[in-house]
Amino acid sequence: MTNSRRTFIRNSVIAAAGLPLLKCGSGDGKSTTTPMNPSTEMDNSALPYLDTIGLQLWSVRDQWQEDAPTTFKALAEIGYQQLELMDTRHAEELVPLAKEHGMAVNSSFINWNTVTGGWQYTPDDTPFEYAEVIDQAAEHGLSHLVFGYLRPEERETADQWKKLADDLNVAGEKAKASGLQLTYHNHNFEWDPIAGTTGFDILIDRMDGDLVPFELDVFWAQIAGQDAKATMTKIKDRLELLHLKQLHRGTPVVTRIADVPENAFEELPDGDMPIKDLMRFGKSLGVKYCMVEQDGNYDTSSLKSVETSLEFLRKA
Repeated sequence: MTNSRRTFIRNSVIAAAGLPLLKCGSGDGKSTTTPMNPSTEMDNSALPYLDTIGLQLWSVRDQWQEDAPTTFKALAEIGYQQLELMDTRHAEELVPLAKEHGMAVNSSFINWNTVTGGWQYTPDDTPFEYAEVIDQAAEHGLSHLVFGYLRPEERETADQWKKLADDLNVAGEKAKASGLQLTYHNHNFEWDPIAGTTGFDILIDRMDGDLVPFELDVFWAQIAGQDAKATMTKIKDRLELLHLKQLHRGTPVVTRIADVPENAFEELPDGDMPIKDLMRFGKSLGVKYCMVEQDGNYDTSSLKSVETSLEFLRKA
């Protein structure tokens, strides 16, 4: 992939997501503190998923887009067993490179506009069809697709959430027909109150759990005021993948991305969320894969942070 093409895709991914890079917002985040338990791990049994532990490449986005071969070599040496792509359009370049370094690629985020049709919100991105997403994933042997974001303009009403659920059901059925599993990755805005309910509850009520199960991000659930384990229990019959992300102690509850404090993200050993216990619980529920992710607030570098997180998981 040429540098210009890589830069274009990177910019379109970020634009489509509308994700701030570690900036403090001034929205109406609530002042209560996120519900947490002390991070002491009560179960000393062998930790599951270490033989397939993955990393979402958003964690090292600057490094791999500057020098993918060197970054992938470092990730393999750190010990990651698989990588999750930021976009299926990266598969042609990155899947062979990952395999060269002994790492699998089973899942990838998709361009959300291919499902929602919201191209007007990302005018710099060239529209393409959802069928191309499926083709890109199938060609490179992926098993899971991840729908991971909605622009604020696309989630202002309950009817918009209902339409999303319907659109995802259609997209999930198309993925199934091609041997792929579409999943839904949450942020915190799914729990933003809307018309006496939440987007999350609308999705649970309207989205077919077989066609579109969840890739639950435990950080985003927790920062929205939800207990991660309780949320896992609530969706236990439709929980396919887990994103492992640690939350800074004492972070206030917020249900809008713009309100997330810049120091909210931590390496896995440094917060109060019982990450290892959540992994064990996920195993009992039949979760397929676990992916480490850190959005920002890195140690000396993002590579050092993802190394610290994996070292923590390997400790008894």
